[in-house]
Amino acid sequence: MRHYTDRLIMTPGPTEIPHRVRMALARETTNPDLDPAFLELYNSVRARLRDLLGARKAKLYVWVGEAMLGLDAAIANTVKEGTKVLVVDNGVYGEGFADLVKLYGGKPITLGLDWRRAADPHAVERALEANKDVEVITLVHCDTPSALLNDVREIGKIASHFGAVLIVDAVSSIGSMPVDFDGWGVDVMIGGSQKALNVPTGLTIFAASERAWERFRRVNRGSFYLNPLLWEEMLDGKGVFPYTFSDVLLYALDEGLRLLYEEGLDSVYARHDAARRAARAALEAMGLEPYPSSAACTCPSVTAFSAPRGVRPADVRRIAWEKYGVMLAGSWGRLEESVLRIGHMGVQASPTRLASAFIALGMALRDLGLKADIGAAVEAVLKGF
Repeated sequence: MRHYTDRLIMTPGPTEIPHRVRMALARETTNPDLDPAFLELYNSVRARLRDLLGARKAKLYVWVGEAMLGLDAAIANTVKEGTKVLVVDNGVYGEGFADLVKLYGGKPITLGLDWRRAADPHAVERALEANKDVEVITLVHCDTPSALLNDVREIGKIASHFGAVLIVDAVSSIGSMPVDFDGWGVDVMIGGSQKALNVPTGLTIFAASERAWERFRRVNRGSFYLNPLLWEEMLDGKGVFPYTFSDVLLYALDEGLRLLYEEGLDSVYARHDAARRAARAALEAMGLEPYPSSAACTCPSVTAFSAPRGVRPADVRRIAWEKYGVMLAGSWGRLEESVLRIGHMGVQASPTRLASAFIALGMALRDLGLKADIGAAVEAVLKGF
């Protein structure tokens, strides 16, 4: 028997989509190739994203394609046969960069880092001292499968010192915490629409520094869909898109950004930080173990925790969704059978939504024969805000 009237998505992307964003998807459509008002809106969105990313000196584009498009393009345009790349590998997505590097003929150097701790900048520095011919560094800001947050600022300083191009996957951090592309010394930053921006999957945010742009030209990948040089030539140079854009997705992104700026970024970031702290306190109240080793290295947009001994994450998720109407997340790779996650991205970072997630989690655990102090968890959530 199902005991809910509404369903609630509490996963770390794709996320719950606010009403106003859903309504933006229903706007009257146009021909993006021919409508000058659409190009004006696109450039307005770009300007607000530059502000959001602290990327005022960068060239920034929004592309049609899930964020993996941006990650692929970042490697395709900086790595060629034999390029040495230092892969900061303390997570599923961090480690996954190595596969992309190999795909384009590069040589990944991995560090074998602890997946429960933020990457040690000193370990990165030592690796670069030992491999002075490294040309590119890859780093995930918030590695959502483990909810681990890395220090981009410190690693950016080290990358700049060694003259390496720094590529940062910020898909799950943009919109949930301050991001400073220019100040942190980032060369390529990738974002996506379906995380804290609360927009449907389908758009990539791609920002690149002048140093990255020079490398793109040297590598000269020559592809079409993965080619940022084509966007520079056609969009910036001629005011036309290289291919037909999705107008409805841009309307949704525009509305998602409006929601952020209407609330105020300081408030948005404080709310996400409150959700991070509240979720950790609720886990502890329920007797569950957070996966990251400390609160300091936990993402503000997602909470990961170890499943109780003998419990399959898939069973918890199935019961929470089918019986109580709340979608929780498992994890990926080596964490798939041991880690559960709650996303608190964008509108999900609220006391009522987070409390609902812990109620569903606790009820699912009880249905599986475990004890769960749901009241204490909900109280911890509400106190956290």
